[in-house]
Amino acid sequence: MPALIFWGNISDRIKKRKIFILIGFFGSFASLMLVLTVHNITSYLIMLIAFQIIAMASVPVSTLLILENSSRDLWPSIMGKFNSYNAIGTVVGIGSGIAFLTLYSYKGSAVLPYVYIISAMVYLAAGISSIFTLKEPQIIIKRNRLNWIYTVRLFERLRFFPTHIIHTGINSNGHKISMDLKRYLVVTFILMAAFQIFFVPYPVFVLKRFSATDNEIYIMYLLNSLMSAITFFPAGKYIKYIGSNRMLIYSVSLRAVIFTVMGILTISASGLYYFILFILVYGMLGGIWSFISISEITSISNMADKNTRGKVIGYYNSLNGAGQIFGSLLSGFIAYDISYLFDFILSSLIIVSMIVYIIKMNPPDISVKIRPSRVSQKGEKDS
Repeated sequence: MPALIFWGNISDRIKKRKIFILIGFFGSFASLMLVLTVHNITSYLIMLIAFQIIAMASVPVSTLLILENSSRDLWPSIMGKFNSYNAIGTVVGIGSGIAFLTLYSYKGSAVLPYVYIISAMVYLAAGISSIFTLKEPQIIIKRNRLNWIYTVRLFERLRFFPTHIIHTGINSNGHKISMDLKRYLVVTFILMAAFQIFFVPYPVFVLKRFSATDNEIYIMYLLNSLMSAITFFPAGKYIKYIGSNRMLIYSVSLRAVIFTVMGILTISASGLYYFILFILVYGMLGGIWSFISISEITSISNMADKNTRGKVIGYYNSLNGAGQIFGSLLSGFIAYDISYLFDFILSSLIIVSMIVYIIKMNPPDISVKIRPSRVSQKGEKDS
């Protein structure tokens, strides 16, 4: 999170974009190649931290570089394609990992470091191609002017945080954010923390209880990412009919039920059928996330006015990241010192409390924001 703000602000200050893409790609290549020197958990963590700090250089500017090289009327369709390509890339990457591990399964866990090396080579190829294909934009857009456009982070797991963020550290020129909106942002933070309390120890439980292999864990992540990618567009469509507020309540309620059931199953779950169930459930939860994320960001956009929307989206991204970190940290202590059952049930209880609070808040649905009297060319653009 600090790296995102740092790189984004530096990019705005020097008014350059391409150089940060190159820093991110070539820096990612160099940091991942450090796996060749990793021999203990400390050096492994140092490698991962270095990778995150350097890789974040390309995140705040990647979207801007695309928008600044395109005409404004094409931005909505371009952002749609960008989100789709991110989803497809994630699925292809995990699928490639499964294929590689399957091909060299006879080598056991000794083959895992080579996954990092392959990933490093992909970053290297991306960096080299960027030198020749990307061009520095002629027009530089300040991030605080993009208050009407946003991207949806499809994958909530910490290992994919974040795919891309536009708004970080944005000044709203003195315009205030309503108290209801501030409360709603806090709710999104707590919900994300609750999700991570469940998601972070879940694969560890599957590994320990069912003695899962590397390939099987990869398949679990692949299903989760695939379902997120598949449900992204239907989620946006159905929210228009159901409303963002109700869709959020339905989605998180379903998750609370699933978390509770899976928590109870941790008591005695064993055997092949339970193992398959745990893998399929993890995949299904990825599909539910698409509905949650789009519902949240739609409600936030409706609750914010035009002058504060960019700042609010920035807060939303930052609080989601903070929720991921806090929930992940908390889950480790709970699962290790108490039990997986308590960990999963606690996650569900936190979600239920937030559902009650959301119902009490009753934030506006998209249908409340867009009224027939505002249907005009300008009104449609505002919507």
